[in-house]
Amino acid sequence: MTRQSGRETQVADLFKVQEGGALWSLGALARLIRAEYCALGAAGVLLGAYLVTGAAPTLPTVFSAGAVFFVAAGCYAFDDLSDLAGDRLNGRTDRPLVTGEVTPRGARATGTIAFVLALTAAVVAGSASGLLIGLGALVAMVYNRWLQGLVPLKNVLFAGAFPVPLLIGWLAAGGAPGPLFRYAIVLVFVVGLGFETMIDVADAEGDRRSGVVTFATRYGTELSSQVSAILHTLGAALVLLLYILPVDTRLQGNELFLALAAVAAFSNILIGVALTRNHSAPRVLVLKRRAFLTLTAGMGAIIIGLLAFTL
Repeated sequence: MTRQSGRETQVADLFKVQEGGALWSLGALARLIRAEYCALGAAGVLLGAYLVTGAAPTLPTVFSAGAVFFVAAGCYAFDDLSDLAGDRLNGRTDRPLVTGEVTPRGARATGTIAFVLALTAAVVAGSASGLLIGLGALVAMVYNRWLQGLVPLKNVLFAGAFPVPLLIGWLAAGGAPGPLFRYAIVLVFVVGLGFETMIDVADAEGDRRSGVVTFATRYGTELSSQVSAILHTLGAALVLLLYILPVDTRLQGNELFLALAAVAAFSNILIGVALTRNHSAPRVLVLKRRAFLTLTAGMGAIIIGLLAFTL
């Protein structure tokens, strides 16, 4: 066996190359690290910096965004390893560890490499944001190892991660956070808490049998769905209020922002209504994808509204 074929065999052991070859493996890797969530987190860093400075991102901000992408990738990889038993019980075929497309060894290697890349990017960024990035990774690892039995830590902790990229963007860019930045922190946390409460409904049975304590496992999926619906509706209201309240003059009375924000707000309301009608696991997984797109649309509405006013 040649050296090259030996390396290919090692890679195949980490990422099960099935039909479609390497491309299939890259798809499994992207699902393992939740590439779209990592990208949204990186975008949140850039948004946080722009909300504070109103200027193009600096190199420290760009490297901080890269660090957030990779630290999120590492956290998701190790989180899936920690949740593997529960994911199997829940029949989570969207998880490549469950389907066997990625081996536990491959997930550990992916998570380790991602953390190394995150550390490298944070050091190159050379800003206080690196400390927050490192602290976030440490908290995630401590939770996965020791704190999964505390209520409502999982829901609040994971929701708290949503506004962290905004804070990192502020630390990387410098400057004083204004009313819009502080408002965005609250808005993203509310939406994140609604999102995390919702997705735990789909995993409630497996989490309960695996000893992971969430709002859904402690108080039931019906109440959790109702709480999530309220939070999604509250998030919709908070987005629309930016058009009315004097939080930022660039968005107040901005009709382009209102049109874009109304789409995101309406989608959030529909998600809440759908949850109260049907909170079965398959339905929640569909709503999860819709909620991700809605969060992205809400962020886009804010940034486009600000840019349109400037231009």
